Amino acid sequence: MTSAVIQFIGSIRLAIPLLLVIGSILIGATFYESEVGSSVVQQEIYKSPWFGALMFLLAFNLSVSTLLRYPWKGARKIGFAMAHWGLVVIIAGSAAVIHLSVEGMLLARTDGGPVSTLRVEGDLLEVASPGQELQQTSLFIKDNGTVVPDHLGNLSLLGYTNHAIKTVQFRDGAAIANPAVRLSLSSNRMGQTLERWLAVAPANYDRMDIGPAELQIKRVDSDQELQTELANSQQKTGAAWGTLTLQQPDGTQTIDVKSSLHQAVVLDRVNLTVKEFWPDFRLDENGQPETATQQLRNPAVQLELSTDNVTERWFIFGNPDFQPIRTQLAGNTPLDLDIHYDISADAQPDAFFKVLVDSREQLHYAAKSSKGFKSGPLALGEPVTPGWADFKITLEEYVPRANVERAVVALPVGNEGGEPALQVATAEGQTRWIPWGEPTTMETPDGSWYLAFSPKLMRLPFALKLNDFIVERNEGSESVAMWTSLVTLMEPITGELSERRVWMNHPTWFKGWKIAQASWNPGDLAQSTLQVKREPWWVTGLTWLGSLMVTMGVATMFYGRAVAKKLKFVNDLLDSPESDKQPEEAATIPIFSFFSSR
Repeated sequence: MTSAVIQFIGSIRLAIPLLLVIGSILIGATFYESEVGSSVVQQEIYKSPWFGALMFLLAFNLSVSTLLRYPWKGARKIGFAMAHWGLVVIIAGSAAVIHLSVEGMLLARTDGGPVSTLRVEGDLLEVASPGQELQQTSLFIKDNGTVVPDHLGNLSLLGYTNHAIKTVQFRDGAAIANPAVRLSLSSNRMGQTLERWLAVAPANYDRMDIGPAELQIKRVDSDQELQTELANSQQKTGAAWGTLTLQQPDGTQTIDVKSSLHQAVVLDRVNLTVKEFWPDFRLDENGQPETATQQLRNPAVQLELSTDNVTERWFIFGNPDFQPIRTQLAGNTPLDLDIHYDISADAQPDAFFKVLVDSREQLHYAAKSSKGFKSGPLALGEPVTPGWADFKITLEEYVPRANVERAVVALPVGNEGGEPALQVATAEGQTRWIPWGEPTTMETPDGSWYLAFSPKLMRLPFALKLNDFIVERNEGSESVAMWTSLVTLMEPITGELSERRVWMNHPTWFKGWKIAQASWNPGDLAQSTLQVKREPWWVTGLTWLGSLMVTMGVATMFYGRAVAKKLKFVNDLLDSPESDKQPEEAATIPIFSFFSSR
């Protein structure tokens, strides 16, 4: 019985199904990797226990098959054994590569300093709970949002999303009055409903834009002020976008910003053009001016002034705390003038919905649209039509004394944008989304939990400085031919410096680490992403040794007898009997059975 089991383990009857199963898995994994990425395939397939068991069983099959043919006499048997042991060594080396090697990405910039922090595969969760020591674990996120492992101590890991946003909620219980309301805006025509919070404090939560309209909450201190708001009787004065006042030695002149936009205005000896206007000025991520909203909140104007010999560009701000910025475009003598930007216009938008809180903490509304103005009391659950298409605004919640609570929420499925976040739950059922890369405090009845969901990082034993990043293009076109990173590698202990050149398919090695060009950013040529990988020397040695053994084994099976006869080195090897036909139980994989039967 035992002999029959051993014969089966080392037989071709086990080898063929094993090879078919492993081959099918590898083919499927190749297509799966193109969809989900290598990290998912590594964790779900190559590093999984079941795949490791299959590869171990194949190695065991090869080993038993080889041992069953002992003693290895004759060129074919020696070659057979050498090739099979080589395959076993390759399998062992592959397992070592998968489980012991270190690989990650290094982001370097020409305008930055040396970097030595490697972003390796996976994420890290650190948890400090009341009365417990710091715990941490590596996380693997599947493509369906499932987290492995699903527990860390008493904390459950419920799921993951790439689309979470930070929100603010308001809860009753503040020591002072701080009115806050939750409004819902619904439109049957657009098929959507939005919910928004407004609060008197903190700053910037008292108003927000909804397209061209504005939502606002305002506390009024007297009945007279309330009646003024409800009657929309505020007096509008001045020009819509304000006026510019030019003071020259021989007089003062005023122009209207809106009517002068993109127009050349001749003012005595100066030609003035209002080039641009931003009602809510700010700088974008590239440092270029833009308007945050269409509301007149932080207006700014760009002017160009010229005489016969001098041309200047001015930036004038409606905020009196900001001084004008003037640039000399032509000429050497600055213009002798001063400019003031006066915002005397009513900054009230053309369409708005105001929530008014009176001195008795009662709510009212005032709404304006292209259809007119309306106002009245605002009650919970009763929709108001402000006149913006078919929109209805409903008061869903009113908190007279609101505390601010900031939270992270996941966007509904199908929405884009947001940031990665991990959802966790305590043993008592309290849940929380933890934003990626931002330490978070979670208050529970037992005390405060401190959690950090962050990238998995590793400190390299050397530093890398990106000196230059070169993109070469094909002659006569804009298509990219090659991109190259010129780097300096620095060993901190010895102070060794090494200049290297890394480009596609041409990596470099330093202190046992392989550095290869991974990717680049076409929109930012000061940045380069490099792949850094380390494998223990003996792991690489196993792979090369196994390949050499397989090559020598196959060569011995094919040419060993002929070479031995010709050189007459192994007469006793040639005289040893060798069966022309091997029993089926002693065979392993088909190709070597074919060789050994010839």
